[in-house]
Amino acid sequence: MKELISDRVFDVVRRCIVDSLAVQPEDVRLESGLIHDLGADSLDFVDIIFMIDHELDIRVRDSEFNFLTRLDFSSPLVMKDGHLTESVIVQLENWLPALKSLPDKAKVTPRQLFSLITVEAICIVASRRLAQA
Repeated sequence: MKELISDRVFDVVRRCIVDSLAVQPEDVRLESGLIHDLGADSLDFVDIIFMIDHELDIRVRDSEFNFLTRLDFSSPLVMKDGHLTESVIVQLENWLPALKSLPDKAKVTPRQLFSLITVEAICIVASRRLAQA
């Protein structure tokens, strides 16, 4: 998937993450997890997305991230026995490359899901939005 990401998109995403999280640019790599590696929380995530929208003149927040933030974890269409349903996993795999490498995709929890958001995932969504513009 990395071939879909232009240097421009990565540079903008990296700059927004660096500004928002006060991390070093060299710490922001495609495989860096926003939560575990870079220390982001949900408010940081929102800030980063708004910055990317502004910098690239696109609406990333109305994309796959909107789907993720609007998941109703109390719905049987989203959750079964404490784990995400297969249909939700399939929808998320298109922009969360880390999901594909999990040994047991039938056991993904909401907490685990948010920990899988990487710099690459953000770049993928931003690149798709730019292509649609």
